[in-house]
Amino acid sequence: MMSNQSPAVRTTKNGAFVSLPISICCWLLLLISCSANASQRDADAGYARLQSWMRENGGRVNDRFGITEKDGIRGIQAFTDIEEGSELLFCPWHLVIGSSSLQDQMKPGDGMCSVVDEMAKEIRLGVDSLWFPYLDHIGGQRLPADFISEVLLELQGLLTTQDATRHLRWFDQRCDGELDGTAKQSLVAFISRASEVGMIPIYDLFNHHNGKRSAKLTVTEEGVQLLVVGNGGISSGDEIYLSYGLKTASTMYRDYGFVEEWPIAWNFQTAEGNNFAFLEFPDVVAINPSADLLRAVWQSNKSLEEYLSLATTHTESLSSADLETFATAVENEHFPTTFEGDEVTLALLIEQEGGTIANDSSDSISDRISAIRYRMAHKKALASAKLYCNGILTKRMSMGSQEL
Repeated sequence: MMSNQSPAVRTTKNGAFVSLPISICCWLLLLISCSANASQRDADAGYARLQSWMRENGGRVNDRFGITEKDGIRGIQAFTDIEEGSELLFCPWHLVIGSSSLQDQMKPGDGMCSVVDEMAKEIRLGVDSLWFPYLDHIGGQRLPADFISEVLLELQGLLTTQDATRHLRWFDQRCDGELDGTAKQSLVAFISRASEVGMIPIYDLFNHHNGKRSAKLTVTEEGVQLLVVGNGGISSGDEIYLSYGLKTASTMYRDYGFVEEWPIAWNFQTAEGNNFAFLEFPDVVAINPSADLLRAVWQSNKSLEEYLSLATTHTESLSSADLETFATAVENEHFPTTFEGDEVTLALLIEQEGGTIANDSSDSISDRISAIRYRMAHKKALASAKLYCNGILTKRMSMGSQEL
């Protein structure tokens, strides 16, 4: 019996076209949707268990926020307005991995080795660990330190093997013990999630944004508190952000696996060894940012308009000679591939990733996608900085001609 449903068309490996009934396509879409919903439910259930565990062990968690997911990225969102100064989270010292009191906090060097070692031991204990609801909720974040050498080449020199493996070499040189799979999982979690006092459950679920920071950690005799900071508190529906510090894009990518939205602190070195830096904002670039500008960006809670005003004033205060030197340096930056070529490669890899079963091969594809996205972000930033720089120079030349 023939179906009266319109066919959906797909292509086979040899290029031939076959048709699928709409009912099957709808079923596939429903399956994908259900899978995504199941993933979100698992995340919600894991967070609910973590929240209950924190409270059962003497901690406090504000009910006015929860975990959410947007564009595949998990974060913490306010369910209602939260006033400035409100406590978002309190974690007693005995639940912090790395510090036991206000007087006995994690110390650099050996203290950090101890945290990585302790966390690895707790991971091995599984459900018998006090921290199981926390450690089980930590995802398998992959950083450039996990990339094989062929994938690191995809970064086209923007992050060297030496820099990408910096933390692995630190562990090998400074910490006792073998870096097996569990220890490496612990080290990567420490790199990407630790605070100044160590590992704090729930605290490390908050994402980073220097331009939109709305929460800050404080230490007390009883434990650590996360408080709302900024002008006017947090509005319902807003994501709640921490600041991981003002770091270069390459450092953010190496340690956390992403490039922030804005401000992005880019830097590059010419073949002659000259160093250049710029801060990227939406539609504005701060060329050769001063120490005062960097402090103003990191240590204050301003509106985007205020940040843009600061960046604009700074760049326009630079001499034409400085701007020309910067523009020339960007012009002389060359890469093995173009941005347009990267787009094609990225699209092919994303398609390939969609049909790959989770294994070492799929990790390699995902890592390549990550590396290509980073180099594309760098190239796009250079182009934007050059365009902005030349725009100011053109404006000055035009004004000079008019005066003549």
